[in-house]
Amino acid sequence: MTGEDNEDANEIEIAASGNSRNLEKSASELASIAIDQIEGTTKDLPVSTTIDKNNGEKKMSKNQMKRNRKWEKAMEVKRRRKEQQKNIKIAIAKAEGRDVEAEKEDMERRRKDGSGWARRNEWWQEMFRKTSSKHQIHLDCSFEQSMSKSEINSLASQIRYCYASNKKAKHPVKTTACSLGGATLGILNRVSGFDQWENRAFHITNKDIIEMTEDKSKLVYLTSDSKNTLADLEDDKIYIIGGIVDRNRLKRIAIDRAETFGIQTAKLPISDYLHMVSTKVLTCNHVFDILLKWRENNGDWKKALLDALPKKKEAKEKET
Repeated sequence: MTGEDNEDANEIEIAASGNSRNLEKSASELASIAIDQIEGTTKDLPVSTTIDKNNGEKKMSKNQMKRNRKWEKAMEVKRRRKEQQKNIKIAIAKAEGRDVEAEKEDMERRRKDGSGWARRNEWWQEMFRKTSSKHQIHLDCSFEQSMSKSEINSLASQIRYCYASNKKAKHPVKTTACSLGGATLGILNRVSGFDQWENRAFHITNKDIIEMTEDKSKLVYLTSDSKNTLADLEDDKIYIIGGIVDRNRLKRIAIDRAETFGIQTAKLPISDYLHMVSTKVLTCNHVFDILLKWRENNGDWKKALLDALPKKKEAKEKET
């Protein structure tokens, strides 16, 4: 059984149309707004604990208790949204005269014999051949020795976000996580379906970025410390994203590595289009998403940045 089979096992493959589709979309959007409102208030709350002097056990602070309550509310809204969407799909299917139970049984059969995954994989591969971007992206995961355990966990999560974004993108891109090993690889190996990532153009290697191509002129290391601003994404280029979590502590580590190997560098044109209230330093998956959105928005950097940047960055458009 693959990871994708696990994801799809509880859903019915149905096609909604007309007013039914609008109904489903409206319900989903309302629930999404509710979740965003709840989650948006939890992200910036500090996480802290105190030690109970009597028994030495950790005791949650008021902020942590408040954060947990809001997280629980968000999960409940998410659960209700999924249940609502499921009920809408079943109602639509029954209205169309379809046998819901027979569809469930057929889907379970295809899940067990692997034919469902094979069909989805064939469809995705064909879609990739027709719509994928010509440039490539490399994630440089060679900084593990400089990061703490929690930072390594964060990096593994960011790599997962990159995979998920690429899998769903309108124009996916061939991606390779280079120098991936150690604790980071150990975490990812525990992810269901990780061994199937290559079927979604997301490759894993322990080779260094410099070993991946003989022509260094094709490499462009993306770093906010660069003096060069990225204008376009060129088809024959490989864009490198540094797999670094704490950039405030590890300042210039990415650009120093690029300059050591003689790799050209560039920074995203954030300052050309947006005012940033917070730091311009972004996570790996946010940079990855911006590159995907650039292609999706036909080379419009402003739209790409606004689509991909998280709300907490409080990015505002510059007046033209």
